[in-house]
Amino acid sequence: MKHRARTSSPARRAYYDAASYRRWVARQIGPRAVGGYYRSHHSDIVYEVLAIEPGPRRPAWPTWKITVRELGASRSYWHCTAWDERDQVVAVPGEQALEFWAEHTLARPADGGALLEQRHVLEEAAHPATVTALHQLALTARLPQHA
Repeated sequence: MKHRARTSSPARRAYYDAASYRRWVARQIGPRAVGGYYRSHHSDIVYEVLAIEPGPRRPAWPTWKITVRELGASRSYWHCTAWDERDQVVAVPGEQALEFWAEHTLARPADGGALLEQRHVLEEAAHPATVTALHQLALTARLPQHA
């Protein structure tokens, strides 16, 4: 029968501490992934995940952080709010997230700002031949000279 030492080496303890930290961060982040859309149960805000920094960032606080942008907004911000079981996955990264973003962008009135720019990008993607023709026309167009 093998005898196990009751004390572990500093290297073994560091290994288990690191593994424990990774599991803790994974629980904090939850199902969120870069490119996905999620709804916070606290504020009912839908946001897109732009980046996830799992850390560790010792001795800096926070030890992990997630960068997000609210749906329809142009500014991003970071936070370290843990995933709550009442939070909701709205669209997973990939085609589902792209379709969700496009539907939202086209459904809302765009008076200016980020939403107007996003609608312009969608229009260009939907009509590439027209956009190319307009670019060519703009290069050859002669604007009237005002005296």
